[in-house]
Amino acid sequence: MSQQPNPRELVIPPPRADRPPLHANLLNHMQQANTTLAPLFPYLHPGAIVPTGALFIGGPDTDYGQFYHHNSVDEIIIAFVANGATLQTGQLYNGGRVHGVNGFLKDQTAPGSFVLFSVTQRQLDEGAQPEAISILCTSCRKQLFKGEFDGASPPDATELDHPFMSAAALPDVLRAFNEDPELRTCPDCGHVNEPFPVHAWGWDNYATQSRVLAGAKQLLLEAAPPT
Repeated sequence: MSQQPNPRELVIPPPRADRPPLHANLLNHMQQANTTLAPLFPYLHPGAIVPTGALFIGGPDTDYGQFYHHNSVDEIIIAFVANGATLQTGQLYNGGRVHGVNGFLKDQTAPGSFVLFSVTQRQLDEGAQPEAISILCTSCRKQLFKGEFDGASPPDATELDHPFMSAAALPDVLRAFNEDPELRTCPDCGHVNEPFPVHAWGWDNYATQSRVLAGAKQLLLEAAPPT
């Protein structure tokens, strides 16, 4: 007599044909990444679980600065390997909905220091996915700037068609702050803060290459339309 399934049992349906299971080696992937935060897989649709790799490397004159990330979804961080970092190899934690982000290094100018970790979030099933980045005065810690963006992706989104907004959106979000000395001048203590080092994070590289390659895909489709 066959066993009847438990109606309360959770069942994971098989993957769609256009979303086959994939695997990635975090070390190999981040060796080739053009940004400090890179999705490991192309699936970014609503409801998708999105693992990303993060890599920070210390060295002379290195400056990652610091910002605060305001997110509407949880982030799970796993430190895979670290040397001279504020994270320990094997450390796992759930990032807060508002959390500070920097290079995660004890001394970011120290040669040989680095940290490699993953950050995984689950996209919301529907609607907007509000995110923001804020910057505090480096002298007195007053919030100087907060720029908002939508981290949601359209249905069936893949990274080539719709890049990961937590990296791609940030050069434009921070442009006003970086180009306006008044925004960088603290109204409380008068300190003039430096522009945020966008290039150190690779966000500008990622945004530019995403835009160019999305256009390249369209050119290919126009040259050889699918039958």
